[in-house]
Amino acid sequence: MIIEFLLTILIVGFVTAGLNIKFDRFFTILLLLFIFKLTIFESINIFLWVILLGALMILLDNKNEISSLPKNMKLKLFIMIPIFTLIASFFGTWIFSLISSSILIIILGILAILYGLRLVFIHFKHHELDLQKEHPIIAKICELFGPILSGFSIGLVGTSLKPLKIPFAIKIGKMNAKKVYLRNTITTFFASGFAILWHFVFTKGMTITIFYEQMILGAALWTGIHYMFEITNIMFKDKWRKAFQTLIGVILVLASIKVFMLI
Repeated sequence: MIIEFLLTILIVGFVTAGLNIKFDRFFTILLLLFIFKLTIFESINIFLWVILLGALMILLDNKNEISSLPKNMKLKLFIMIPIFTLIASFFGTWIFSLISSSILIIILGILAILYGLRLVFIHFKHHELDLQKEHPIIAKICELFGPILSGFSIGLVGTSLKPLKIPFAIKIGKMNAKKVYLRNTITTFFASGFAILWHFVFTKGMTITIFYEQMILGAALWTGIHYMFEITNIMFKDKWRKAFQTLIGVILVLASIKVFMLI
């Protein structure tokens, strides 16, 4: 178990440092399957703790910025998003509890391909990270359906679809990257928290002991990944990141083959 743990935090920490990803570390699910040899159900349950703690850390780091937001914005972020994610994560978890492991693995493999292709072909230009004139219709669609989609996806397979949602919001909706990331972080925090609750209720064979074991492993993985991220992030220069992102995208697409072989 120690070897598996160290390999996982080393790989995920290093990869996410190169990609500058601080939460929704999708690679963790794959390593829980391949290195820890856990089931898809166990891997998703543990991964929920990883993304919950990752999102919480970012929210704590931005607490001053959040507290300075207008009241109407806070209502959207902390009233509407929790309601949407509570309901959506319930339905995602309900389906999670009904479908077979083979279907979940197929979904995971498809996401690995989509996430990999996103890393290969979609790279943000510097000016795209500070857009100010968003497309009003696309922005409304993202505000309404973003939390619903993420909540459902997190309940079902543990990931918020961030690698697909963010490019859509920025490239198509011309939305401000910082606002999009903050909103997605809040969405992920609530969705993963509610999903953990629903998974405890719906997962077959779940006991208090198993729940605590998964919580401890998830928290330990997040802690290790977080510090490995901080350490290895120092060595990455911005000029390397585009090539590194492309390389990881190719690897992720190839890894999908191994995912499908688990069926």
